[in-house]
Amino acid sequence: MFAPAAPTPLAPPRDAVVRTDAGTGWGGQLDAVDRLERAVRHMPVLAGIRRAAGADRPLRGHRLALCGPLTVERALQATTLVDLGADAAWCASGAETAEDVAELARRAGVPVHGWRAGSVRDRRRAARDVLRSWPRGPTLVLDEDAVLLTALHQECADLPVPLLALETMRGGVEALVRLGPLRLPVIHGGEWFGRDLVDGPHGTAQSLVGTIAAVSGRMVAGKVFVVAGYGRVGSGVAARARGLGARVVVTEVSATRALLAALDGFDVLPMASAASIGDVFCTVTGVPKVIRRSHLLAMHSGAVLVNGGHLPWEIDLDALYDMTVRWPRSPCGVEILRLSDGTELHLIAGGHPAHLVAGAGTAAEVADVTLASQVLALRLVLPEAATLSPGIHPLPPAIDENVATALATAMGIEFTAGERGAERFWAARRGLPRPHHNGLEDL
Repeated sequence: MFAPAAPTPLAPPRDAVVRTDAGTGWGGQLDAVDRLERAVRHMPVLAGIRRAAGADRPLRGHRLALCGPLTVERALQATTLVDLGADAAWCASGAETAEDVAELARRAGVPVHGWRAGSVRDRRRAARDVLRSWPRGPTLVLDEDAVLLTALHQECADLPVPLLALETMRGGVEALVRLGPLRLPVIHGGEWFGRDLVDGPHGTAQSLVGTIAAVSGRMVAGKVFVVAGYGRVGSGVAARARGLGARVVVTEVSATRALLAALDGFDVLPMASAASIGDVFCTVTGVPKVIRRSHLLAMHSGAVLVNGGHLPWEIDLDALYDMTVRWPRSPCGVEILRLSDGTELHLIAGGHPAHLVAGAGTAAEVADVTLASQVLALRLVLPEAATLSPGIHPLPPAIDENVATALATAMGIEFTAGERGAERFWAARRGLPRPHHNGLEDL
């Protein structure tokens, strides 16, 4: 685990740079050590994993390649994996990666490669650097958006095949399907209790709506709040915006999710119709160009544009900047873009994930659930990795129960643990489908 140290600057290794663009420090934050100490207090599930391991180091001898934005919560995950015995290297990506956190990771023995808000080419270069951190490559991979796994099947295909990988995003799994036959077993980490029932509708949604209200300086009550996408995050955003008094309009391309939104009491319109009436637009779809040039032209002056998806592509930024003739002085975290007809559109966080770049990010308790699930997946599946065929495999359901139990206990929730009547009931009726929560697809 990180030892709280004075934040004196250390010279980073020449091959391990996380570059920070000047002027992008939206939403002044505590320094990394303070944020880390706060995260440690609010991440009981990861702490439980470290305590349970004790002197046992189940990942001893394994070389672990990680990919994702380097936040304090993920840094705590990385050091948990190191505490379990892994030798780790990190491919940092995303505009939310912080240089001070990268420095803490280096001090903890985790080399960091990458560029903050870097291009696709930058990410591929960082992926190659991480995978070649060891002469024989990694034995384990914890990936996001298939960055490392794509490199392993392409420019780094000469490296030995790792024993096991875990892909944390649905979009990454889809990329692996398109990639073709895989060289190794990959656990699909995008669908589990943590992401479907906690992280998306509660963590990310809460953080997004809070960031929009704080950074835009607007009152949410009375506004027409357009939510693009009614998946696990979108449904949470819609519910929280309505709770603050907004009139919520949902846009969807899926008939199933459009119906769910309507049954939940929300107006459902196509974006072409919603564009002219919306005050706030929040995209949470995971697909590019949900808001296009024609939509931008229909918006009224003062409309707020927010991307809550994983990548900065849901708003057509090329079209938006091409239409912009002037950038008036803007408050921190917001770009005020004046179009040729005088309309001013307010873009939060430059189109990057707003809650991560301009806000405080997902609450540590929420990140704890998701990150702990990933650690448990690697630890518990690894002994069986040799029996798994190359390809994509589901997450073992026992992990959901372990994580949910740990979180519920930490929150003081009382439940009848050990009373397995329901399990015995369904086990006796093996031919009947057991009911389960239908986690919504998409973000």
